[in-house]
Amino acid sequence: MKKYIFLFLLFGISAFGQKSSSIIRLGYFDPKVSDGGFIIGYNWQRHIDERFDIGFEMDWFRKSYTDQKLVEEFMKFTDPGVDYEVLAKTSMHDFPLQFTMAVNFPLPRDLSLFAECGLGFDLLFVNYRSYTNPTDDNLKVAADFNRRLGVGCIYPLGSKSDLIFSLNYHAAEPSWDYEVTDRANVKHIITRKYDMSGVMARLGIRFSY
Repeated sequence: MKKYIFLFLLFGISAFGQKSSSIIRLGYFDPKVSDGGFIIGYNWQRHIDERFDIGFEMDWFRKSYTDQKLVEEFMKFTDPGVDYEVLAKTSMHDFPLQFTMAVNFPLPRDLSLFAECGLGFDLLFVNYRSYTNPTDDNLKVAADFNRRLGVGCIYPLGSKSDLIFSLNYHAAEPSWDYEVTDRANVKHIITRKYDMSGVMARLGIRFSY
């Protein structure tokens, strides 16, 4: 019985891999919440036919910045002795996870264009400062559904490798309610929003197997 299970899995993996590919993409992402920066991603694709692909993608974006909107919220407390700039220092790691679809449009001389879309969620890890203890870092995890649209072009490098350029618009806004008790023992509720919507330009290499 174990022999048949092994053969079945081996055959299934082989058949599944015949029309698959992996893409490693590097590029620049410019979300609204902060300045732009480096983004890296991995995309697995299953080729349904010569025109249509489905797959799964995971990216990583990291940024440290001062949340100016949070500074404005804190300043409403008019609490003397608080360094709002230090308090609003934020470090985040964003992990967009998506199911993807792509439609290919072959052109003469091996060049191809494609349109792609994705749907999933952003998993955002944030290190932020506590209002009562500004020197302490706190970790918070927020999530939100995301959407992505993009276009790009494909240029073959070899029999099983391609160079891919893509331009995408990504949309997501993870958030949570942040409760602050000031020095007068008055509670304030602040909704911390991280607008991860923005444009990303990426260059990648696809390996087919």
